[in-house]
Amino acid sequence: MVEMLKKELEIYEAQKSELIGKSEGKFVLIKDDQVIDAFDTPIDAISQGYEHFGNVPFLVKQIVEIETPQNFTSNLLGI
Repeated sequence: MVEMLKKELEIYEAQKSELIGKSEGKFVLIKDDQVIDAFDTPIDAISQGYEHFGNVPFLVKQIVEIETPQNFTSNLLGI
């Protein structure tokens, strides 16, 4: 899974300090090399991801200084 989102994770790391400065604690939506927006809840970010891109991989990550690993999978993958 990490290889699938490698580009998105690189974009997050490259822009992390800027994201922390203006949206710490929020959830960022990143697809390919584009930061789409930051949202108050992970559900809002995931919903926007599905609305804009469909059932394809995209990154939703909480903007935090200290990382806590979490994993989520789509309920739509088996459909």
